[in-house]
Amino acid sequence: MVTKCADYVRFMGYLHQAIALRARYRRRRTSWQPHLEKSRAFIVDIAGRCLKREKVVVLGSGLLLDVPLAVLTKVFDEVVLVDIIHLPEAGKRIRDYPNVRLVQADITGIAEALYDDIAYGRYELPELKPVIPETDDRTSLVISLNILSQLSAIPVEYVQKKTSKHDDSVLQAWCDRIREAHLAALRELSCDVCLIADYEYVRRDSNGKIIESGSTVGNLKLTSPDWSWTWHIAPRGEETRGRSKELLVGAWHLRQGG
Repeated sequence: MVTKCADYVRFMGYLHQAIALRARYRRRRTSWQPHLEKSRAFIVDIAGRCLKREKVVVLGSGLLLDVPLAVLTKVFDEVVLVDIIHLPEAGKRIRDYPNVRLVQADITGIAEALYDDIAYGRYELPELKPVIPETDDRTSLVISLNILSQLSAIPVEYVQKKTSKHDDSVLQAWCDRIREAHLAALRELSCDVCLIADYEYVRRDSNGKIIESGSTVGNLKLTSPDWSWTWHIAPRGEETRGRSKELLVGAWHLRQGG
């Protein structure tokens, strides 16, 4: 089935990323399941604490793997699922829920501008304009779901592919600002806010020994999470030479609305 999307979504690589993520999940369903269950459980916990229960907005809904859709449709009058691309199966899953909508939007606010600028030979990094779609006085909860570390990935890869004008330090600082802008936008909301994000990676060799670790959110400073767990995103066999990769994931109730 052909997935309809804007040119910048297709040609920058967002569509390819979504398809690759689906394939990776199918290969590693068992090892991913604890992470998905923890994500859903935290969302259910926060949803149950909301005093207002009119509308929930999920940023990074993707394949809906980590979205407790059935629970959210019962708790809230309206459920809005936001991502830059939704594959056809997401549309199929929501058919039984009349109070659910899919919205395709770039929450960084820079991808389309970057694509257009480069197409016309302009290589300056675009001004950051983070977007939290569908938020209004009816919004009771906004969820940023396993996307914080990934917001800058495709934009910076696209820049590196198209030009050598910007050195690594400039690009790293730009990536930091993208993540910081998203976090600041979430903190400015007046409703309840839930953030789930990986913040550190660990690579192990075939014997389980740690060979590399570091931040997945650059220089972004995060407080201690309310919940935390390990996501075995690439168990042995997924990476070369028997290596594996884990992500440390945190979950935060950033703001409790009135």
